[in-house]
Amino acid sequence: MNRSQLINELSEKTEISKRDVKTILDAFTEMVAERTKAGDRVFIPGFGAFKPRLQTSRPARNPRNGDVIQLIPRTIVHFKCASLLIEKMNQK
Repeated sequence: MNRSQLINELSEKTEISKRDVKTILDAFTEMVAERTKAGDRVFIPGFGAFKPRLQTSRPARNPRNGDVIQLIPRTIVHFKCASLLIEKMNQK
């Protein structure tokens, strides 16, 4: 599912205009980015948690020419599913 499909489906399920759904989705994305950049964990009950994680420096290989380079340390966002979401996905 891509962004426009998500907006369309949310609009249909909630009976909110696509413009408003897009605004809400943009605000949510921006809020998660701001909070994780600040080092905070964003937890949505029943869905999961977004948490910043430091990725350490490590060697990597260029697949084209085989050169080894050192990747710089950086912060990434890790998402962990809530157990309730996993249970819903595995229901028969």
